[in-house]
Parts: sequence; structure tokens; C-alpha cells
Amino acid sequence: MKKKFVIACLFVCLNAGFLLYAQANTAALDEFGRAFDLFKRGDFQNAGAAFAYLYQTWPKDPLAADSCFMAAQAYFNAGDYPTSYGFCEAFIQSYPGHLNIPDMEFQRGRILFKMGRFKEANSAFGAFLDRYPDNTLYPSAFFWKAESFYQLGDIAQALPLFNEIREKWPGSDKASLAAWRLNVMGLEAREAKFSRLAAFEAGKNSTKEIAGMQKEAYREQQYLRDYLLLKSLRARADFSEPTVSPNDRLNMLLDAKERALDLLISVINAYLKGIAP
Repeated sequence: MKKKFVIACLFVCLNAGFLLYAQANTAALDEFGRAFDLFKRGDFQNAGAAFAYLYQTWPKDPLAADSCFMAAQAYFNAGDYPTSYGFCEAFIQSYPGHLNIPDMEFQRGRILFKMGRFKEANSAFGAFLDRYPDNTLYPSAFFWKAESFYQLGDIAQALPLFNEIREKWPGSDKASLAAWRLNVMGLEAREAKFSRLAAFEAGKNSTKEIAGMQKEAYREQQYLRDYLLLKSLRARADFSEPTVSPNDRLNMLLDAKERALDLLISVINAYLKGIAP
């Protein structure tokens, strides 16, 4: 009788356990469906929170990996890049053999790029290209690696990558983006050249202006020295600058002309005496 009672208890407990497990799975499934509906409607922030709740509440559930993956995607679409990065890293570390690992490693590079961590993004995209050469996301990773170089200001490495994208995947959206970036780089190069020329011309004009100012300052200094020297000489000679009236100037001029005429007459007389017989 006792044995039958123990078996009956075990049967009840097992049934209760199976019932609780089924209820837990059903709850997780319902929560995942609700979160996915939010994601499809574009309510990414709330979708991310719902997926995060599902992942944290049922970490051992078969839906936990998908919930972590979708939380990273939803928060990325919501623009909450630090939170997205946290779930991205959690997914990569917790589910290394998952089929979505390549997608999440690509997403890691995109998140780092969005956060302005271009050097780390460049490394992430480089690692993706090395590991998954046949992945459909390969051209996108190639483009974002080139774009990371561009954002770092390393035009020497960005330029050949953008050109390679146009050659390897012509007609693709990434080729169009690469062509657009190359046009922008060309415009920036011309603008930089124009700025350098403008700066050079401004420097030349500035140099000429400075040289002219230096010459003017030198002349002023020379005038000042001459004035001070003259003033010093007058002070030593103890005489003042003579003042001449207009009549005096006229008389002086007439006297000078008279002396010049007398000199000319004397020269003529001397010449005549020299040639007289």
C-alpha cells in the first residue's frame, strides 16, 4: 500500500513538473511573439526591452539565444548602441557555435562604427573578412572596413578599397556607395587643394604687406634719426632755424642771377683777351 502511495506521489510530481515546464515554455513563446510584433512595428526600444527580459528570465530556454540576438538587433535599430553592444558580446560569448555568430560578428563592427570607435570597428570587419570569405555579408564588411579607414583619416588605405569594391561587385548597392564616397573624397581633395592655394596666396600677400610695413617703418625711423640729429646739431650750435620772408627770397634770387651774369661776362672777357692779336 505504501509502495503504491509513493509511486502515485512521484507520478503527481512528475506531471506537475512537466506542466510547469510546458507553462514556462509557453510563457517564453508568448513573450517572444509579443517582442517580435513590437520589432515588426518598428517599436525597437520596447522590442529590445522585451527580448532582453525574455533572455534574462529564461536563460536556459531554447529561445534564449534568439532573444539575445534579437535584443542586440532591436537596440541597434533603436540607436541604443551601448546596450546593443552588450547583448552582441553576450551572444558571441554564450553561443560560440550558433549559426548566427557570423551575423553577430558583423553587427559588432557596425555597432563599434556607430559609436565612433572606428579603429576597433576596422579590426572587427577585418576579422570578419578573414573568417567568413564566402558569407553574403562579405561585400558589406569590405565596404565598412574601407569606410572605417576613411573615418580615421587614412585615405591612403581607404581609396584602393573603395576602388576594389567597384571592380569586384559592380552594380551592387555597395559599389554605388563606394562611388559616392570616392566622389566625396575627390571634392574634399579639390577643396583642400583650393584651401592650401588660398592660404599660400594669403601668406604671400601677408608677407608683401609686412615687407611694405617694414620699409615704411624703416623710413619713419630714418626720418626720425635725421630730425633728432639736426635738432642735436642746432642745439650744439645754439642757433635757431632762419626765417626768410618772400621779399628776401626774391632778393636772394636776383643776387644769385647777378653773380652768375658777372661770372659769365668775366669768362667772355678773358676769352677775348686770349684771342686778341
